[in-house]
Amino acid sequence: MTKVFRNFPTPITNGKRKVALLISPPIYDTQYWSQWSQPYGLLRIAALLKKYQYKRIELFDFLEVRESEKIHQHRINPFEEFSTKDQPHRPIKPHRIQKGDLDGHIDLFNHHFGKTWREFDDWLDGKGFTKANPPDEIWISAVMTYWWESSRDLIARLRARFGNKSLIILGGIYPTLVPQHAAEFCKPDIVVVGEIAEANNLWTDLSLYEKAPNYAIITPSRGCPYNCAYCAQKTINNGRKTVDCRLVEDVYAEMMDKWERFGIRDFCFYADFLLWRPEENFIPLLEKISQTKSVKFRLYAPEGLDVKYLSRSQKLVDLLKAANMQKIYLPCENIDDQYLKTLNRKHVQLDDFVKAARMCEKAGFKLRNMDVNSFILYGLPGERIDDIVKTTLFVSEIVGSIIPMLFTPVPTTRIYNDYLPYIQERGWDQQLQMLNGKLFPFRDLNEGTIDDYVDLQRLMFSLNAHYRNQSFKVFGDTKVSQALRDNIGNGFSEFVGRYKDISVQDEQISNLPEQDIIEGNKK
Repeated sequence: MTKVFRNFPTPITNGKRKVALLISPPIYDTQYWSQWSQPYGLLRIAALLKKYQYKRIELFDFLEVRESEKIHQHRINPFEEFSTKDQPHRPIKPHRIQKGDLDGHIDLFNHHFGKTWREFDDWLDGKGFTKANPPDEIWISAVMTYWWESSRDLIARLRARFGNKSLIILGGIYPTLVPQHAAEFCKPDIVVVGEIAEANNLWTDLSLYEKAPNYAIITPSRGCPYNCAYCAQKTINNGRKTVDCRLVEDVYAEMMDKWERFGIRDFCFYADFLLWRPEENFIPLLEKISQTKSVKFRLYAPEGLDVKYLSRSQKLVDLLKAANMQKIYLPCENIDDQYLKTLNRKHVQLDDFVKAARMCEKAGFKLRNMDVNSFILYGLPGERIDDIVKTTLFVSEIVGSIIPMLFTPVPTTRIYNDYLPYIQERGWDQQLQMLNGKLFPFRDLNEGTIDDYVDLQRLMFSLNAHYRNQSFKVFGDTKVSQALRDNIGNGFSEFVGRYKDISVQDEQISNLPEQDIIEGNKK
């Protein structure tokens, strides 16, 4: 019987006799970007277990990626389970995505991303973990709700190997958002809802990797003051309405320790709201980093920087450049401020986005060459194609680099709850993998066809295309930009349309007069 803990107790203090196995599962998805996949929550748990002097701690990270390697992937069938097998049933079939009875569709293949099940079994054998010698505890960290299936398969395989001799603990975002789903379908011994407070501010323990990774994830704060309609941070942070920041000295000391022990220079900041009270928190940290003489760190913030807070301080933007922030990511979900208000994004205005972009350019970040990038969120229920196209053209003009983000409805968020009847009608409250944004879960509520949404992606990627270190500027001052705009609106499309209607006659060359054939060959 699975137990659900909302305030998970501190580990029992007799850790000296315990062996713990920590696992970050593989991912089942149609696409996956493997950078910054380090299981930082699990690595803080490792630090906590060391604090309690566990006799032995082992880590298996399915998503571990070496600098010169690509993450392994192989095709699998939708809905297929791997609790008792390693290979998919063949022939492998795709997800077929279509809208109602319309003709347009796309086929998307599911993949297993990460090390294989066979590699995992061999690793367990090599570490001596057998039914006669099981670990005392197995800690599993599950991230996205729509990736839940790999946790189910992992736990089933562990049960087959160890029986009920190991205590299996499942934590992370997935069990926090849908604990009953995790208990029913994954069947661990314990589901951990929310954070384990004692581990929150511990440094991630990278010593568990046989070869240290070439980057580290840093979490300088927890919590967010806002509650956007598509974000589940409030549930993940146990209802916290404030931002709890670590001491600047502690964050900096962790970075220096990882440099001195592991040679790590690349640091990725993950935080619900990185720019909270920057004069007290992030700015002093950036100042310390920029003044460090012994090493030049490379910084990343792939979740984006809030444009309202960024646009308030040129000093902050200048320090991002001085501290060697590699890229800037600016959210611009939609250019309609009124639409943003419906998403409870009342604190953000389009002016803030434009000011932030210009301030980044002033600080030395180059526009139109992927130094500065902008997220566009699309695939939401009831949105208009025209609004997305306008947002795309606007972002391309202001920044020059677009990051398309297909919308995924996340359990416990306002949008998820608003459309729960739609989700339940399709059984997707149980088949959470079908809420993956890449499968267009709201396609029946969106304007246009699947082909329209594929065209949106084509448009965004086309506008991102680089030649001689820049993307094309549709609203630029060159004669080419002007001619493009003129020809789109001056009726030239009618001229093109006349030629598009020309059909090809199926005539054989043998039907031509013999003399015409001879003369044609001479020419």
